[in-house]
Amino acid sequence: MRRLASALPILALALLCASTGYAADAEAGAKHTLSLLDLIIAGGVVMLLLVILSITTFSLALNWTFTIKRDTLIPPGMADDVHNALAEGVSDEAFENARNVVANDTSMLGNILAAAFDKKDFGYTAMKESAEAVGIGEHNKYTAKVAWLSMFASSATLLGLLGTVSGIIGSFLKMASNPGGVDPNVLAENIGEALTCTAAGLAIAIGGLYFFFFLRARVNQAAIDAAIIAQEILDYFRPQGDQHH
Repeated sequence: MRRLASALPILALALLCASTGYAADAEAGAKHTLSLLDLIIAGGVVMLLLVILSITTFSLALNWTFTIKRDTLIPPGMADDVHNALAEGVSDEAFENARNVVANDTSMLGNILAAAFDKKDFGYTAMKESAEAVGIGEHNKYTAKVAWLSMFASSATLLGLLGTVSGIIGSFLKMASNPGGVDPNVLAENIGEALTCTAAGLAIAIGGLYFFFFLRARVNQAAIDAAIIAQEILDYFRPQGDQHH
């Protein structure tokens, strides 16, 4: 199921591209239309920025889809290895074995447990506070990373609107500079080219927002799971008098 969930964004993007290509082919069969390169050139600087933004947005989104996942944030088997090391009691040897499990591991769970183990000499409360602080930091780190997709989506929408407004202004200026009248076909073509900026911006924004919420949900769930696992492991270090609290 996790592999299927990871593949959903790619399938959605593929379907979007396929449907767009089919619509373009159907229209081209009816009459001659501008090519994609023609539309990009006609859109000017704004369209070029949208192309760059599109490449950046979906490259990062696909990369994070495969790298920001539960198995990466919470390595399989790590919790079991730590539990096995501490199952017979928190002796010096058992603690060193548990510490070696998370040593040099930069995953979310690895960083949380390493921070807690570093405070062992200060007692259970210090270990718990350290784990909570690092857990919040890890959650914020990954949330801030995927938040770039939200910013790119908002930027794409505004850039598309800017391109459209700029194109329509250009059309009205043509009308103003030709009191005798302007060929409506020329105006319609110019406005159509301008509206492609809005279409491109909306396509980027819709895809970017989908990936953003998809990845943010992953990070939130992983942070919750890591906090639960860390608390279960820290229970080995809880003072005997607090075991039933």
